[in-house]
Amino acid sequence: MNQEFLSEVDLAARWAMSSKTLTRWRSARRGPPFVKLGKMVRYAMSDVLEFERNGLRKPLPKPVPEVPAPQDSGPQLTVRDVVAGLNLGHSDVTAPERSAS
Repeated sequence: MNQEFLSEVDLAARWAMSSKTLTRWRSARRGPPFVKLGKMVRYAMSDVLEFERNGLRKPLPKPVPEVPAPQDSGPQLTVRDVVAGLNLGHSDVTAPERSAS
């Protein structure tokens, strides 16, 4: 049985990526299986085609982190309340009593 093999450069060109990416993938045990003969790295075409078939997946969307609801920190002051308190010389400004209308 005669099988066709691709070099690292040929596979990188096929996938429009850097051959350095394939080098990183090999060290991380990603990508298609490969054969190493001395310093030469070869990829069997059948393994490349199988990897391409299995790799046709859409990535999952990143989950959106939940933001906790803010805790009630007491009365809400407006800028006008703070300025009024500063003009009166109060260092501990509190919200003024509001009349029910």
